[in-house]
Amino acid sequence: MVGRLIAVSAAMAVSVLHAAGAQAAPSASMLPTPAGPMPVGTTTMHLVQHGRPDPFTPNTDRELMMSVFYPAGDVTNSPRAHALSAIVVPVLERQLGVSLPVLLSNSYQEAPVAAGSYPVVLYSPGQSTPRLLGTGTAEELASHGYVVVTIDHTGDSPAIEFPDGRIVGAAPEFTAIPGGQRRDIQVADVEFVLDTLTALHAGINPDAENRALPTGLGAALDLTHIGGFGHSLGGTTAVEVASQDQRISAVLDMDGAIPDSDDWGKSGTDGVSQPLLVLRSAQTVDSGAGREAFAAMLDHAQGWKLELELENSAHEDLTDLNQIIPSPMYLGGGAMVGPIPPARANTALRTAVTAFFDKFLRANRSTALEHPNSIPDITVMR
Repeated sequence: MVGRLIAVSAAMAVSVLHAAGAQAAPSASMLPTPAGPMPVGTTTMHLVQHGRPDPFTPNTDRELMMSVFYPAGDVTNSPRAHALSAIVVPVLERQLGVSLPVLLSNSYQEAPVAAGSYPVVLYSPGQSTPRLLGTGTAEELASHGYVVVTIDHTGDSPAIEFPDGRIVGAAPEFTAIPGGQRRDIQVADVEFVLDTLTALHAGINPDAENRALPTGLGAALDLTHIGGFGHSLGGTTAVEVASQDQRISAVLDMDGAIPDSDDWGKSGTDGVSQPLLVLRSAQTVDSGAGREAFAAMLDHAQGWKLELELENSAHEDLTDLNQIIPSPMYLGGGAMVGPIPPARANTALRTAVTAFFDKFLRANRSTALEHPNSIPDITVMR
């Protein structure tokens, strides 16, 4: 089951998450407040990979948009980051035929970075899903002292806003190519982002428009401790990147496997040497979706590995979508989110994700993963 979320539901979710935009009166975020002790700052970057043709737009270089969430210092003079810009809202409202609120995230826009050096974690979303649906988990990690980079994969995401006002939607041909090829495009994107972070740490501003970045961002990156995670196709992407790139120290896959038995990638044939956590929804477990691919991924993993199930959940309970749509909700004959209450799903997800990266990027040996069966709503599968 790779990225069943269609553009309509993605657009609904986009309306409550992060992107720089027009000012609005302060209000609460629909996303749960991060539990960590540090305030969260955020910024966006526009990246252009010169010399790499975009697979869906001939004669153009590959372009990406990414968000960065980080531990913030003084946020007194920083506005809350808005859910969506005034440019994107009308586009989605015309598509949906409904009004969308412009809400706030829990992050502070362009806030200065808190002094220190922080492990870095990269996030890839599921197919047909914007990076914005990973905002809640990104904010949670950042509040615990991580720099989290969320990536939109151009041609897949249903709506990406670039700084010049362009709105780029999904390329129809993306879903027509085999799953392994889709994954490999996104693997190349993540590798490019890794290289970009190295440049940023060295003092180079990688933003294509050379927009000012938050004070202290490059220096805050601890590139000796990098984690990767993702949802659905993004989870498969994260594991495949880890199998090819030793810069990744630990990898977490949330419900992501390529079912094509002839293209599981290196992660499904040779395995990963880094610690691997697979967090699956009850929906994928019960349906058997990707069963052989998950087995191949875990069987070939060479180091620490663990497979967990989020009880009573569906595929999108591993994203922020369950915070804003009815639970359970069905679309196209299948559940988008399951009967698990959103607050419980959110707590279990954030606990497992934070514990995993604390354990392997911070060498914390007293995390919740020492006794994973004790995490409410989590079942150990293997």
